[in-house]
Amino acid sequence: MRASLTPPDERHRLDRLPAEKNPDGFAVTLRTLPARRVAYIRVHHPYEGDHVPQAAARLLAWAEARGLAHGQWLGWQWDDPEIVALDKCRYDVGVEVPDIALADGEVSLTAFPGCLVAEVDITGSIDVELRALDWLYLAWLPSSEDAPAHQPGFEAWNGRPFAHGMEHFELRLQLPVVDVSVPL
Repeated sequence: MRASLTPPDERHRLDRLPAEKNPDGFAVTLRTLPARRVAYIRVHHPYEGDHVPQAAARLLAWAEARGLAHGQWLGWQWDDPEIVALDKCRYDVGVEVPDIALADGEVSLTAFPGCLVAEVDITGSIDVELRALDWLYLAWLPSSEDAPAHQPGFEAWNGRPFAHGMEHFELRLQLPVVDVSVPL
């Protein structure tokens, strides 16, 4: 994903940091989220062109027409683009909706159970988000007493998705986790 989203002359900015380094000052907040019901659109080939922002715009129009645009906006990927071929990757863009919402057209519904998340606030460009993801998975997670839960990691936008275009993001990364230090 890093290479596919970053222009070739700027890829040096994304060199992986040693695990003990955190020059951006990322910090994790552990937070319990309730169960969430989400209306979403699946995006195939999400790292090509502007497929994700276009899907977000279609979902926003759908949500506004139904008075549902005020919910928490989320994005999540099912495939790691460093492992899975880019043409096989899937990304979902969604908005939390009440139980009364009905799916139609290209909009589907799903539910995520309540969970504990390791959350990191992000403000900045895509390279800041990618560094935060690297730090969260490669530095914080191995040194924590947590393991990934059986849910995808989320981008939880502060406000509507892509409100600042593709150049600036204000969101929270949410990695569902389970505490492995507590016996089951």
